[in-house]
Amino acid sequence: MTDDFYSPSRRRFLGAAAGAATLTATAGCLGSVLSASNAVEPEQPTEPREGTPGEFYYFLEANDIEVDRLAEEDDELFLTYRSDAETVEESDEEITIIYEIYKQALIHRGSEITFLYTEIANPFEGQALGWGINSEWVHRFDSPEEDADANEDPEDVEGNESVETEPAGDDSEGNETDGTDNALDMNQITLWSNIMNTKVYQEDVDALGADNETDATNATIADNASATDTGTESETEGDD
Repeated sequence: MTDDFYSPSRRRFLGAAAGAATLTATAGCLGSVLSASNAVEPEQPTEPREGTPGEFYYFLEANDIEVDRLAEEDDELFLTYRSDAETVEESDEEITIIYEIYKQALIHRGSEITFLYTEIANPFEGQALGWGINSEWVHRFDSPEEDADANEDPEDVEGNESVETEPAGDDSEGNETDGTDNALDMNQITLWSNIMNTKVYQEDVDALGADNETDATNATIADNASATDTGTESETEGDD
């Protein structure tokens, strides 16, 4: 799956002048978030787990994600990390690992964090500058079975552990499928699509024209996530 697959959805905000104006206003407010007073430091996980941003930081490092900084503001997290990826596929694997840690270390532990903004500190040419996760997507499309969260351990997350990064093919014998499995697959595909749709690229930031690239990236992630979520809700309502 390539980044270009989602290009029309990612860039819907560019077609609306009102949306651009909203982004510009939002961008001016985000620079203060990454101040020292809002910084999060890694903390050793407790037993039972508390689902804190500090534990999230700890598990990122335990899974070889190099964190430049992590900040918290109004139940939102702002992560800047250094990517080891050299290809889009490798970058997406890192996204999957971070998602799994976010899900297991925070959301399935009862955290009230509502959104994760990320920024890649060292993007290669053509790599996204940032992306985001709306916690509601985790609740809606990747909720654990009863008591399953007690068995989750983000200490060593494998890439592509649970998030489907490709549409499932029809390779079952005799084309026999289980309705529950299909529903789970579609939830995973929808979740991954939502995350991919939040990706922000250099041309998106340039089109916004903001002075601060970090602010512009975060603002665009928020707008892309909002547009994606609206589209998802419309599709869900249409299925009723």
